[in-house]
Amino acid sequence: MPLKGLSRRHLRGRRGVILLSLAALSLTLGGAALANNPDTVGPSMLLPWVALLAFEVGPAAGLAASVTSFGLFLLLESENGLTISPTFVSGRLASFALIGLGLGVAGRRLQASERRSRRLVEGLPLVMYVEDDGGLTYISPQIEELLGYPLTAWQTEAGLWRRAVDRRDRERVIGLYSAAVAARTPFECEYRLVGANGSIVWVRDSSTYVGNGKGAYRQGFIVDVTLQKESEARAVRNAMLMRSLIDGTVDGVTLTDREGRIVIANQPMRQFAAELRIPPEGLMHERLLAIEPGVADRERYAGRMRELASDPDTASCDEFALREGERVFQGFTKPVVGAEDEYLGRVWTLREVTEARQIDRIKDALVATVSHELRTPLTSIIGYLELLGTSGVTLGDEDARYVEIVRRNAARLQHMVEELLFVARVDAEGLSLDLDNVNLSELARDAIGSALPLATAKEVALELEALPSARACVDAKRISQVLDNLISNAIKFTSTGGNVKVTISSKDAAVVMSIADDGCGIPRSEQPKLFERFFRSSSTNHLPGTGLGLTVVRSIVEAHGGSITCSSDEGMGTTFTLSLPVSTLATDLREASAPTELELLTP
Repeated sequence: MPLKGLSRRHLRGRRGVILLSLAALSLTLGGAALANNPDTVGPSMLLPWVALLAFEVGPAAGLAASVTSFGLFLLLESENGLTISPTFVSGRLASFALIGLGLGVAGRRLQASERRSRRLVEGLPLVMYVEDDGGLTYISPQIEELLGYPLTAWQTEAGLWRRAVDRRDRERVIGLYSAAVAARTPFECEYRLVGANGSIVWVRDSSTYVGNGKGAYRQGFIVDVTLQKESEARAVRNAMLMRSLIDGTVDGVTLTDREGRIVIANQPMRQFAAELRIPPEGLMHERLLAIEPGVADRERYAGRMRELASDPDTASCDEFALREGERVFQGFTKPVVGAEDEYLGRVWTLREVTEARQIDRIKDALVATVSHELRTPLTSIIGYLELLGTSGVTLGDEDARYVEIVRRNAARLQHMVEELLFVARVDAEGLSLDLDNVNLSELARDAIGSALPLATAKEVALELEALPSARACVDAKRISQVLDNLISNAIKFTSTGGNVKVTISSKDAAVVMSIADDGCGIPRSEQPKLFERFFRSSSTNHLPGTGLGLTVVRSIVEAHGGSITCSSDEGMGTTFTLSLPVSTLATDLREASAPTELELLTP
């Protein structure tokens, strides 16, 4: 029964108790009036009904009823010959008054406690109910907000709860509940209820059996868990999507804890494990170490696995080849750190790059072959071009122009061949350096001097801002090659009337050189690819070039233990910055604190 209905029943019950008390008092007083013997009906016979009336109505009414009923009793009994003494009146009246006041106060307190309990129940974020053998006797008003059915419906419509259970859950839930009722055992279940407007509400229903015998009943509560169920459904869906995502990748992916125990492994990783015969048990680094006998470079591979085992915070990217089958793999691992530096685990990825390495080998072989095959005929062409005009025969203007075009393009082709050979040699043998204590400011000044004719032809201003002596231990020939490449590129990609500035400074035991132009710039999306082989920016496709110049530059700089970076804004120019370590072979750096020299070389 709804709480409001329960309140009405309680009100009707109070009225019945009050009427019963008044009727009993009237009958008792009537009996006292009709009785000829005063001892037949004593004043103590009034006390139970006065107490009951005081408990239900309150202390004031109880006191009034006590005084009134006792006064009427005295009046009636005095006519029957009852001897009324002051002691008798005061003693009995005090008893009546105390009982009326005391039980009135107790009744009021009990009613206040009941009201507080009802407000507490009504304020809870759940629905409370009580059911006995005859059906539902109480349900809290929150049910109306939960499902939309009016409170009176739960009191008047038999079986409303069973009809409200979603048909998909009805048989299961009613079966479980009926079994719990029959066995007088606790019941707990999650199921769906259908609201008055057809909406679906997930609830958790818990109830327990209370008491024994005739007064036994079942009490419980219903909690709305719709949001929790929706969250669980989203979590399950997200987990399925995540599993589908990682299983759909080409790379093998595994997540382990700090010690190396596997938490997640996707389908490609399981496939790789089967193909490479990686053991199915053990920590991740132990499993990987188990295939060390089949790896080409066993010592390096085993050393890296031991390093990863000893330091779970190490990030690593390695490539290893198998002895048989010529398969090549790239392995990557790094710790996964969440908010507040919480260690979530370690991710491991495995990618097969066999085909890519085969393509690289074919491409390198092709580049080396073509470069060598082109070099000899180019040398002959350039040599014979230089002989033209030296035999005493003067070429005409048109022939001289043709020869110059051939010479220029042959030189360009020779430069391309040299770059191809350089890259191929670096890949095959590495880059050998002839290190010496070199004044980089002088190298920059020489490089600008060499580029001055080209700058003059394009009307581009060249500017040098350098320390008097920025010395470092470098290969002068190779660093000159770097400067020539970067400065010529800057001039090439700068419009007529533009400016190219070379700056040399020192920072943290390193010499920093920057080459800045105000040319066309490089799109930001293309900048990560600048140093890749044969890559050419879309902003420079209209200009001649091989796409190898920056690859050569980076190889030389990194061979010196330095670094090179690029910053550019499209349409605003480009700046290449390279840093070269001074090394202990360089002279004292006190000269680096001297004032810089500024040179402006205009066409």
